[in-house]
Amino acid sequence: MTPPREATLDLAPPTAIIVPVTSRRSLRGALPTLARLLLLGLALFGLSRLVHGSDLAQALGLIRQVGWPLALVLLPTAIAMGLDVTGWQLILRALGASVRWRSLFELRLSVEALVLLLPGGSVAGEPAKAALLTRRTGTSLPHAVASLALTKAYLVLTDGVYLAIAAAWAWADVLLNREHPTSLPARVAAIAAVAMTLVGLGLFALLRQAGLASRLARALQRIPSARLRRWIARRERSFQEIDASAAAFFSSRRGIRGAVIVAFLLEWLVEGAETFLIVRFLGLPLPLGPILAMDALGSLLRVVVFFVPAGLGVQDATLILLLAALGVPNPVAAGTALVLVKRAKEAFWIATGTALLVARGRPSTSRNASH
Repeated sequence: MTPPREATLDLAPPTAIIVPVTSRRSLRGALPTLARLLLLGLALFGLSRLVHGSDLAQALGLIRQVGWPLALVLLPTAIAMGLDVTGWQLILRALGASVRWRSLFELRLSVEALVLLLPGGSVAGEPAKAALLTRRTGTSLPHAVASLALTKAYLVLTDGVYLAIAAAWAWADVLLNREHPTSLPARVAAIAAVAMTLVGLGLFALLRQAGLASRLARALQRIPSARLRRWIARRERSFQEIDASAAAFFSSRRGIRGAVIVAFLLEWLVEGAETFLIVRFLGLPLPLGPILAMDALGSLLRVVVFFVPAGLGVQDATLILLLAALGVPNPVAAGTALVLVKRAKEAFWIATGTALLVARGRPSTSRNASH
């Protein structure tokens, strides 16, 4: 028998209650993305107010005047990624995981596209690194997570050393050149060097503590979420293995740990050499010290504004303003040319990394032999 019309209408109130709740949940999930897009829009709007059409035309003319030699700026990025992979491979070896250098380089290049494209930058890239390392090479997830935590600590610490080198060199240029307009980059780089060094040492102090991952898991279990508590309970052994992996690294030979520091410090210096190369190609009248300070501060700023994809707008405007503070003639056009070359280089590596990520879409489950 067909139910009366009143019975059908009685179902409406529950439905009316459920739909708004689902909508509110979707809205809450979309708010972080909307906030990032808003910040990106504001940064790009600010950059557009700084750079006018005539500045862009002059910048493009400057780039055309240099021509094909600007393609050489792709090499330092490749070398820097190679040094990053070398340090990462040394850490994995100290943990007892044997992974080919080429496999790590391909993985690093693939993740570079995600780091540059996605809001969250390197923060969003770390989970992708761990997942790809496990799927493509057979490395255990605890080893992958421990290696990435150690890599991050080394990168922060060596960034502090790089900032200190840049600050010292920039101060030397200021003292030797009385006509140098400002010591601002040197002073900011010195402050940032102290901050990054302290953060790096703090990360190592945390990683050295026995049972850090296990204590973190117990702390997370206090969060009132049954799903999270079940997820942590299923992976209790993995947290213990992460602790064991970190302990194994700190008990490894000092020579290995020293080689890791050298690899990551050289990576930062090579990135500074890239900026120096671009500045020289464009004919900007800057000594090495301020160039290194400018590059180091630009890299640090990208970490600080990680929620903006590739630091778009924020990093670009900062480079232009630093050139103006350093007394570079026509700083907006010169800075725009510098930014365009750097962004074109990033676009090349994004395309390369994305193509490699798509080509290697089906992960290998076999463990790679040591290279």
